[in-house]
Amino acid sequence: MTDYKPYPFPAIIGNSIAKKALLCVIINEDINGLLVTGTRGSAKSVLLRSAKTILEDKKVGIVPLNTTEDRLFGSIDIEKAVTRGDIGISSGILAENNFQMIVADDINLLDEKIVHGILNTSETGSVIIEREGFSKNITTHYIFAATMDPEEGGLSPQMLDRFDLCIDTDVIKDEGDRAEVIRNCLEFEKDPDKFTLKFQSDIAKIRVNIENAKERLPYVLIPGALLEIMSELCLEMNVSGQRGDIALAKVSKTLAAMDGRDDVVFEDIKEAALITLQHRRRNPPPQNESPENRSQDQNKERDDDEDHSKAENPDNSPDKKPTGNPGIDTDLQNEDEKNEEPDDNNSSQNMPSSEQIFSVGSVFEVIDYLNEKSVKKSNRDKSGNRSSVISYDSRGRYISYKNLNKKKNDIAICPSIRAAAPFQRFRTKEGLAINVKKSDLREKVREKKTGNTLLFLVDASGSMGAGKRMVSVKGAILSLLNDAYQKRDMVGLMVFRKKEATLLLPPTKSCDLAYKMLKEMPTGGRTPLSRGIIEATKLLTQGRYSKMGGSRAVIILTDGRINVSESGKNPYEELKETAKKASEEDVQFVVVDTEEGFPRIGFAKKLAFELGATYFCIDSLNKAKLRNLVKEAVYTRVL
Repeated sequence: MTDYKPYPFPAIIGNSIAKKALLCVIINEDINGLLVTGTRGSAKSVLLRSAKTILEDKKVGIVPLNTTEDRLFGSIDIEKAVTRGDIGISSGILAENNFQMIVADDINLLDEKIVHGILNTSETGSVIIEREGFSKNITTHYIFAATMDPEEGGLSPQMLDRFDLCIDTDVIKDEGDRAEVIRNCLEFEKDPDKFTLKFQSDIAKIRVNIENAKERLPYVLIPGALLEIMSELCLEMNVSGQRGDIALAKVSKTLAAMDGRDDVVFEDIKEAALITLQHRRRNPPPQNESPENRSQDQNKERDDDEDHSKAENPDNSPDKKPTGNPGIDTDLQNEDEKNEEPDDNNSSQNMPSSEQIFSVGSVFEVIDYLNEKSVKKSNRDKSGNRSSVISYDSRGRYISYKNLNKKKNDIAICPSIRAAAPFQRFRTKEGLAINVKKSDLREKVREKKTGNTLLFLVDASGSMGAGKRMVSVKGAILSLLNDAYQKRDMVGLMVFRKKEATLLLPPTKSCDLAYKMLKEMPTGGRTPLSRGIIEATKLLTQGRYSKMGGSRAVIILTDGRINVSESGKNPYEELKETAKKASEEDVQFVVVDTEEGFPRIGFAKKLAFELGATYFCIDSLNKAKLRNLVKEAVYTRVL
């Protein structure tokens, strides 16, 4: 295997801020982590690996995307344990790169536990390895840098906060610069050594500047007035915790040292804030609407909703009696025929005259709504991903062992030695401390977490605008999105309105994109509920999402009303057929009833019955409300 030739650091075109951030972590090794984000092909990896050309006394180690915990942190030395009878730890990637630089490409695609371990070790300088009842504390210190493509999913806010620096790569728009990139790349590929030689003088200058900055850094001071400005800046940017303040101070001192100064100036703080605070910035969604927006169009919406309800609600007839059938029954369909939906020429009389965009309501902690048993669970819910499955490779948590089958490279040492121990007096040692036969070997049984693919199917028709209902619905959706994101699930957003269903956001791990789409989602028009279910089911059962690991679920947020039929049948009869067909697919359905007030018509509950779905009222998703109701019920019974 040939040694990888890094691209020369001075030859990189553009990305001046990213290059300066990389120099900061090289000069000041107390800075904990650099994250470089950008779209594919934006030279993220090239930039970080180019650090090797300006590091005189360090090498650059790479964390493979398919790395395991044992390879990263260290594991039992199998050869030593079997041949000598000694239990020892073989070094992992982190220990092998002590006092070096470590780069992890596509860190958002690594297992979350591995990412936590790397960041913890980078911050504390040590890692405790516990394998087969043996524990050892290994000290290691390294410069850590990582890359990430946000289009492939992001990191949780907790993870991002662990990186002191986070920068986006530049998009080169100048034609001359892009042409220069092409020429340099072709020349580098032809002869890497010759190309690198052209930049030796620039590399030498950078190395000298790095050494000078390292010598000056301990003597750089921050004036007291600027410390207060740093704190004010962090508060204004809504940065939670103190990591941002500390990172801002460290980077400001490093920038001053790079510039040959012993005092931090205001310009240093401004420059440092761009790369230390932006990813920590928290812009909480508006919790309530302003009084002006609340009063605006209120009377018009009330009238529109009354007209819309009359057109859709078949139970408005005084002679209509409720039935005990939980399905979408024939009586309901017959009643709907009395209230036929108007044709396109008259539809404007029954629908809101214009589209509206509602703000996002308050966010809350949701229950484990994908598990029907979760409603009966106590507050000690499991954290992490929703689904735990047995791993068939060397990834995952070691939970047990079994007789050796095919996985010969994941041996459970202690169980294997224990299995061989009773037979030692009958076996010749032949220089071995213990003679282990193949029949004694045991392999590890591992358990790993797997994320789900969730598609939120949202009713964005005119009926959802009644009484600002969409405000609370958006708040519930955002709460569900936050819950899914924390559990590393893929989330998508599809809406149905007018006569079609539209995929606003394909399944992704980016909660920010989902929130942006949710915030700008308009409300108005008719209700093609059947089309929404068809398109949502098709998305998760055909193509790439049907082949992804974990379960797939459609979370439908609707009041169950429908006034669009594609086949010419009664809309509710068509919905019943569509729901029955969708229930046969390998997709889990959850219906969240957005209907408010009393009496409730219960269309959404009937839809859940036909889909075989889990049913919730929108209020029952709120864990705090549910917990209070349970407490109140228990307290009442005790009294």
